[in-house]
Amino acid sequence: MVVKKGLSSEMEELLRQLVMNGGIRMAGTVLYVYCRRMYQVDEDTAARWMTAYFRREFPQQLQRHQDRIVKV
Repeated sequence: MVVKKGLSSEMEELLRQLVMNGGIRMAGTVLYVYCRRMYQVDEDTAARWMTAYFRREFPQQLQRHQDRIVKV
């Protein structure tokens, strides 16, 4: 049976602060490492979860980040 555990409020607040200060890449790294360590998942699963989280919670910031990457 899978027990769903959400992010702690401290983690959500940290991610929100990083994203709002323009550090979406750092927020992604933090969330990726958190998923790998807390849920002990493989790299691909952690990357999918990270992407899904940012699509759901910060779609505008993620789109800007992806647009910036494409321009380079």
